[in-house]
Amino acid sequence: MAEQDFFKEIAMTKHPSRTADREIAPAPLPDTIFQAGEEAAPELFADTEASFEDRREWFFAELDQMRERFRPFMRDLLPDLPETVKTYPLEDFAFRYLDRHEREIFSGSRKSGWEEVKIPDYRGPAGENGKWRGCYRCGFFSPEEGRELRAKGRRAVLAFQCVDYIARIYVNGCYVGSHEGFFAPFSFDITDFLEKENELLVICENDIPILGVGPVLDGDKIYAATGPGYDDPEEGWHHCPAGAGIFGKAALEIRPSLFVEDLFVRPLVSENGVEVRIGVRNYTDQVVENFILETALFPKNFAGEEAGCLRAEAACAGPGKNEYRYFIPMKDMRLWDTETPWLYGALTELKQGEGTVSARRQTFGLKTFVSDETTEPKGKFFLNGKPAVLRGANEMGHLQQCVMRGDMDQLVDDILIAKLCHMNYYRVTQRPVQEEIYDYFDMLGMMHQCDLPLFGFLRRPQFSEAVRQVGEMEHLVRRHVSTVMVTFINEPMCIRQTEDPNDKYSKRYRLKGHRHLLRDELEAFFAAARKAVYVENPDRVVKNVEGDYDGPTAEGMPDFHCYTMWYTNHGEPIGRLMRGWLPPVKSGWMIGCGEYGAEGLDNRAVMEKYYPREWLAADSRGRWYPDKIVRAQTPSVQGDWYPEQHTMDDWIRESQIHQARATKLMTDAFRRRGDIMNQTAIHLLIDAWPSGWMKTLLDCDRQPKRAYFAYRDALEPLRVNLYTGMSCVYEGDTVPVEAWLLNDTGDTRRVAVHAAVFRENGTLIGAWSHEAEMPAAGAVCAGMIPARMPTRTGVCTSAGEDSGAGELTGEGGARASAAGISLAAEAGPEKIRITASIVENGVVLNRESLYLTVYPRSAKKLLARAEGALAREVLRELAQRSAAKKEDERPDCLVSSDLSAEALERLEKHVREGGTGMLLLQEPGTEITVGGHRVFAKPHTELFFADAGEEWKQYPVSMLYNAKKGYIDSTLGCILETDMPGEEILFTYGKKLPDSGAKAHLPVVKRCRLGKGSLVLSALSLDGRVGANAGLDALLSRLMEERGEQSQTA
Repeated sequence: MAEQDFFKEIAMTKHPSRTADREIAPAPLPDTIFQAGEEAAPELFADTEASFEDRREWFFAELDQMRERFRPFMRDLLPDLPETVKTYPLEDFAFRYLDRHEREIFSGSRKSGWEEVKIPDYRGPAGENGKWRGCYRCGFFSPEEGRELRAKGRRAVLAFQCVDYIARIYVNGCYVGSHEGFFAPFSFDITDFLEKENELLVICENDIPILGVGPVLDGDKIYAATGPGYDDPEEGWHHCPAGAGIFGKAALEIRPSLFVEDLFVRPLVSENGVEVRIGVRNYTDQVVENFILETALFPKNFAGEEAGCLRAEAACAGPGKNEYRYFIPMKDMRLWDTETPWLYGALTELKQGEGTVSARRQTFGLKTFVSDETTEPKGKFFLNGKPAVLRGANEMGHLQQCVMRGDMDQLVDDILIAKLCHMNYYRVTQRPVQEEIYDYFDMLGMMHQCDLPLFGFLRRPQFSEAVRQVGEMEHLVRRHVSTVMVTFINEPMCIRQTEDPNDKYSKRYRLKGHRHLLRDELEAFFAAARKAVYVENPDRVVKNVEGDYDGPTAEGMPDFHCYTMWYTNHGEPIGRLMRGWLPPVKSGWMIGCGEYGAEGLDNRAVMEKYYPREWLAADSRGRWYPDKIVRAQTPSVQGDWYPEQHTMDDWIRESQIHQARATKLMTDAFRRRGDIMNQTAIHLLIDAWPSGWMKTLLDCDRQPKRAYFAYRDALEPLRVNLYTGMSCVYEGDTVPVEAWLLNDTGDTRRVAVHAAVFRENGTLIGAWSHEAEMPAAGAVCAGMIPARMPTRTGVCTSAGEDSGAGELTGEGGARASAAGISLAAEAGPEKIRITASIVENGVVLNRESLYLTVYPRSAKKLLARAEGALAREVLRELAQRSAAKKEDERPDCLVSSDLSAEALERLEKHVREGGTGMLLLQEPGTEITVGGHRVFAKPHTELFFADAGEEWKQYPVSMLYNAKKGYIDSTLGCILETDMPGEEILFTYGKKLPDSGAKAHLPVVKRCRLGKGSLVLSALSLDGRVGANAGLDALLSRLMEERGEQSQTA
């Protein structure tokens, strides 16, 4: 769709320049060179990669094995407790929207326009129309009236699991209370209003989120950009619109007047015990004295005896909430972890006289999760005393939908799908969720991070409310052993007046500075929020910010978000990221990356099952484009990374291939920085709705995309990873391939690394071996594999002593070099496989293969002349790759990077007389005239991909290695804008989307007929690339050799 992409705009936010954050340089590489070894056993290097289709078929059997493996941990072996609460669920309601100025809500309950709904219910509208009120109405019976309950020492309580956003509660026309916030449970004592027959009205008020809608409109709703969504293809499916409703359970509960409301078991593993915090609610107006609190601790999901007990006399309980704290020693403590999630239960009874007045049970687990801030770098994680790293994914609604639909089997599967992918944590993105989700995280051994629902900003009037909701958040999750960390805001954005009134920060200051906290005030909020967390749970690890666009934060670890292979160059360009560079962050700390990824379209089955028919319709030529999908980003972003397609199946395949590639390259890059990064989460794992947020690795029907398996492979806990920035090399070259050892476990390992190079036909070229240590929860480069490329019989493998470099005098007296240039060889390139494996005690733990394309050197020659420094460098590099000798012939190809009038005149004359010319335009903004035509090097985002005309697709010019910089660099930084007719050799795609159909081509290399000759205009970025990318060299060589067949003459 052509509408503005709000989230893409946010992602393209640049890091402020006036900051203490600094880009992180790559880790130093060792001097170790792998030694040639004996030919190793074939099983070490077997090429066993399975197809996507096979792996997708095996996936469901593997998931079934995971179900059986973790089924025992879902057992409940706890003893029964006396029943002291009677619960009457409230599920059937009527709903209607309230008119904007409607005040007579009680007489309005007799109006028409009500619809019958079943709780949970979540709905729109959202966006610009997101400020609205609605009324839920429910009639219910009570077994007894309020005065009868009061006489028996009982209370009638309305309990809500969660209502979005502000809930105002009325019973029988009487106001009983309100609650703000969409995630926390709340309840009200309605005993004084209760009759036998009752009417409940819940006024649900929604607002525009603080993040806002577009650049100006915002509201006071503490909501980020994530929630359950609702079933509406135009709005409700997409990126969790800020709807509202009663989307958790609601019930009438008959409780004792002295009620055990809350249990929190705080593990004190080093002290061989636990602290039990017992929350007791006194519903009376009087102090209640002399009662007993008894707590017993039992194994829950494994057989065992009582593990600890307590009997304490409580002196008194005042009106309202009381919290009692006791230490209970434990014996034979079993610690909870992700592989063996052992659980216990605390059973508490409040007794008066001989009877039990109130009883409660609470599941808990025993673990320690620590962020060590005493050593450098600070922020290293330790789980149960061992080094730990968090590898996971973001979650945006699918788990909530499982709970809302009552589909706990699917909830279990969604967690196991993550574990099958070697994930050990979920970032439950930008909000707390229903408690059932945390219960299953506990049972299945899935750690999680819980975020306060703030995104970008915090409104000044909501400071205190936000701190209150922080307390609610920690209170909700503190009793769950799976909770490891909380955060306070997602992607805070800089609001700062700068010297430039037109830059993004100054504009935002004008639009938002009078409404939102500035960064120093936001840091004050973080400090207050940390205190609120401490009061609830002093052991919680806190990370102030997820994806900081205005860092550094004053306290705690930094985190960045990086979509560099989708929102191009976001965070850090992919070549630098792969080489080891990281975006600017706070120094001296371990680092997290809480979001990264790329979009892959839904599988065809989901499209055909759910999409509106108009989304699937092809055009009159039978072509289909994804711009029909509401809020899909593929139409606007795809052109930066892969060719445009024309059928649904092709679009699905190519988008998913790119997503898988981005997933692997970025995950590998982050894992290689295990020395400084200890938390990463891909965005996302599973979609909640069709086309909801298609960066997911599985669609809403839990069908894997290719990227799921790429991520699974990349997250293997013990891995060998091969890295080189080179992809197209020459025969006879020795390519230094780094062998990285990646260890996400808590134990250091000693392994043997074996590596070998194989030709396309399977012939072994060479083998190497090395022994190395894999540090716990870290990464290390074990050394370099000197991978020697094969040569072909009868073909020279190096330049001759005189390879063609020399000096000629150009016209006008200009000095220019001449070179004999290697052209495309008759024999085509060959795929070479480099495979490495790691072995421990004779067992192959992991293997990985890297493929290089090896080009032959050529004895063909072309005499060319260069004008300009870059042109001379290009010819020099091409000459070094040629086996040709210099011949005393007049050059018939003129390559020029000299844009002076005299040089352009010589170039034009050379071409018009029948020669081939190549004009290299490198500087964005350059404008010249050639042959009477304007040629403009229009600035463009630096891209790593350029598409090609059909006959030129054989030349790989994407992800080019820059030999001067030592990493993969951009393919282009400008495009050609000219009216000179000609053939588009290479091009990128326009960003402005048509209403439907193919996007415009923006030429990068164009071949034009000029007089009797051929002129090639090139905006390719060539500095440092020529000579280091054999495919690029072959393309340039062919363009210099051929004149092209153009029917038009300039």
